[in-house]
Amino acid sequence: MTGLDEKISYLQGLIKGMGYNEDSNEGKLFITISEILESMAIAITTMEKEQAELEQYVEVIDEDLSLVEDELLDIDDFDDLDASRYIEIECPGCQETVYFDEDIFDNDDDIICPNCTKVIYSEDKEKEIERLEED
Repeated sequence: MTGLDEKISYLQGLIKGMGYNEDSNEGKLFITISEILESMAIAITTMEKEQAELEQYVEVIDEDLSLVEDELLDIDDFDDLDASRYIEIECPGCQETVYFDEDIFDNDDDIICPNCTKVIYSEDKEKEIERLEED
């Protein structure tokens, strides 16, 4: 930002060197413009410093989140899980294989694919299939 500060200082020096009367309309105009530019430069410098601090903060959060993700997702493949608790289903929408905890089937909510958000399993659909099989 020093380049902008230097240019504003140079401009202010030029304005003073031109010999305008500070009470004339032109003098008031040039002084006001230089003061506004100086205020803008200060605001920009402040924002740059705050932006740099935010970037550092976000980097720290990203690193921390990465560590948490590594801990939570430290399962390289499905074999590392207690496979007896999970049900493997192929989504009819995206054809991706997804795994659900068997307890999710205990509630009456539809089961949604986490990839494409299509309904994979519906309690109502299952009851209709059972009724048709009994007939």
